[in-house]
Amino acid sequence: MQVFIHSHGINLSESVIRQTYQKLELALDRLEEDIETIHVYLVDTNGPLLGGVDKSCRIVVQVRRQDCIEMEDIDSHVDAVIDRLTDRLGVAASRRVEALLRNKKTTRRWLGFDDSLVFGDHGKN
Repeated sequence: MQVFIHSHGINLSESVIRQTYQKLELALDRLEEDIETIHVYLVDTNGPLLGGVDKSCRIVVQVRRQDCIEMEDIDSHVDAVIDRLTDRLGVAASRRVEALLRNKKTTRRWLGFDDSLVFGDHGKN
């Protein structure tokens, strides 16, 4: 899994970069082996001289053999927007994994495989 952090108008400290890597790793651990690249785009939309809610963050996750997971948010603080987006990304990744498992299970049943041994559905139809 390759992570690329791009910033425009924002000076990123080493701690923010480290925090971003850690949050992404934690949020996407269930999809880690299927992730090709992650791009994090951080932009100060008003420039460094003006304050306010102007720190934009967009995260694009390229998942192998699937569509991208893409999210965007804005906040007045870089670390807050990264925290919020990585939390949302974790939920989206969990849903993606559950959907993949559900589809795999449905396909196997359609082909006539007995998934009770693999998925632990003992006694269920």
